[in-house]
Amino acid sequence: MNEDRNSNMVSDTEHREVEAFLYREARLADQAQYDEWETLLTDDFEYWIPNSRGDADPKKTLSILYDNRARIATRIRQLKTGVRHAQDPASPMTRLISNIEIEPAEDGYLVRSNFMLGELQIQSTQDFHLWMGSLEHRLRRVDGALKMAGKKVLLINAGEPIPSLAFLI
Repeated sequence: MNEDRNSNMVSDTEHREVEAFLYREARLADQAQYDEWETLLTDDFEYWIPNSRGDADPKKTLSILYDNRARIATRIRQLKTGVRHAQDPASPMTRLISNIEIEPAEDGYLVRSNFMLGELQIQSTQDFHLWMGSLEHRLRRVDGALKMAGKKVLLINAGEPIPSLAFLI
């Protein structure tokens, strides 16, 4: 790919920058660095985990999670209190991000990728969970830096019974 941008492509430089953003976002979430993770969000950020594999409207259908920026801030404050026993201490986890596809969007980028996340619930059951699916990030520049305007997590087992999601996936 060359450095020129056309309607369907991003430059190599943009691709590397977006990839680096995704890897950083994953690392911060994996390491429970919630304050740093929160700095990656736009003021109008939306976070959605649908309860189905098909197209749905999060405002009209049941979701596993559908949060706005204010609700995410509340979740992070709760995680940091030390009394959110489902994540005290935080679950050790590692995620892999792959198959990154980036499209220019009107105000930034639409980024699709796949993920696999291993989580060990050390707080209680010692259960190991493997979360897999695809991601859709909406990224845009704010004061020259990439920020997340949206994150949609499409779990492959959406619609099935799932264990507690007491962390940011």
